[in-house]
Amino acid sequence: MEQVRSLRPDAERQFIDTLRRRFEEEGFAFTAEPDPKQLPSFLGSYVPDALAQKAGSNIVIEVKQQPSLTSQRALSDIKRRFDGQPDWQFRVFYRGSDPHSADTIAPVAPDVVRRAVEDVRRLTTQGDRRAAFIMGWSLLEAALRARRDGAESQARMPGTVVQTLAMDGMIEPETERRLRHLVPLRNRLVHGDLAFEPTAGDVETILTTVDEVLNADLS
Repeated sequence: MEQVRSLRPDAERQFIDTLRRRFEEEGFAFTAEPDPKQLPSFLGSYVPDALAQKAGSNIVIEVKQQPSLTSQRALSDIKRRFDGQPDWQFRVFYRGSDPHSADTIAPVAPDVVRRAVEDVRRLTTQGDRRAAFIMGWSLLEAALRARRDGAESQARMPGTVVQTLAMDGMIEPETERRLRHLVPLRNRLVHGDLAFEPTAGDVETILTTVDEVLNADLS
């Protein structure tokens, strides 16, 4: 089996090897640091961190430590090269703080997400805004997975969910700004800050965004 080149930091090599196992389990041939000759001409001089291929599906993989404004601009430029290339996808994986965390989650149908949105709204009506707030974030990721991935995909950090939705044009810039404001509040709550109480408006911002994602025109 091909090994990732040793010039990479150990954590990144371990993460890419984790991705290799995931993709190979799904029937892909996985190549770390592919030779430019393996890549399509529309990528120009760009060489990704890895390439996963099987019949009818070619996935170009970029690995980043974490989202940043600089990397977001560069990744957006790369992603535009895939327009009009139906057999090719561009996927970005963020290592975050744990290089071994590459858990995959199966998508659910958009109608399932919509029904869950109504369940969360009932939680808000009943006064359980903390639970509704956390569930809303999970539905936002579920909506992204349903519309964008269409298959099992890696669990994402909330900031990465927001960035991906914005990069793919599924939310408006103002929606992105509001969600980014809520990310640290979400993190406080899931890490035990019980003094934080989200407002009904905070919950509705997330649920409205879920609706926006499910109804986004991706053509």
